[in-house]
Amino acid sequence: MHRLTALRRQEVSALAPDSVAVLPIGSLEQHGEHLPLGTDSFLVDAVISRALGERTDVVLCPTLPYGFSGHHQFAVALSLPPTILLDVLSALLDSLVAAGFRRILVVNGHGGNIEMMSQAIKLAALRHPILAACCSYWQLLEPTPGAPGHAGAFETALMSAVHPDLVSADGNGPRELPLFDQQLVPGLHLERHDEWPRTGGVTDPPGPGDPDRGETALAEAATALHACIDAMLTTALPPTAGTPGKGETT
Repeated sequence: MHRLTALRRQEVSALAPDSVAVLPIGSLEQHGEHLPLGTDSFLVDAVISRALGERTDVVLCPTLPYGFSGHHQFAVALSLPPTILLDVLSALLDSLVAAGFRRILVVNGHGGNIEMMSQAIKLAALRHPILAACCSYWQLLEPTPGAPGHAGAFETALMSAVHPDLVSADGNGPRELPLFDQQLVPGLHLERHDEWPRTGGVTDPPGPGDPDRGETALAEAATALHACIDAMLTTALPPTAGTPGKGETT
């Protein structure tokens, strides 16, 4: 893949029409006492590197390291308010369109970003004749109990595979099960004030970290993300202003 930071402007102009611009987003927030604040960014970068490293039809933007993490500021988090995050994502998508990209994929590593990411691509596709898409890497996996959680066994396993030197043995499970992980009534989403500090900032016991489980999940996510790029490249683009027809393939 091509890294946007390493390209000259003429190279961007040449690549943009036939490439997918990939914009990763993460967070900077507490992940218990055993994982680093940059866990979400580390993991989304790892999935992208495994999936897209050899592709020449992808232009990778630098990872946005901040997201909406207000619920983790009881400990440590650098958070953007939801409206600001939406504005930032919208401005970045507009900038990529101005640079010539018509296929853009936002890849997310943090649950608190999902709603704003989804709205950002919807609004971008209303403003511009483009194909915009988004995904969270863990939602590309077959569902498993406890995944993705937060600073629990799933993320600890992935970090044990990606950055074992950053995983500490100090992790503890939650003091109580978070309310938002209890299905009191099917389909009902509940939020309760101070739920994260009440539980201790984690959703499930992290365990010692299982790098084999982590590598398996990363490989599965990478394969799925590779398929996402293929799907975007084979989906017809909308016509530009003044262009007849139902769509374009390039």
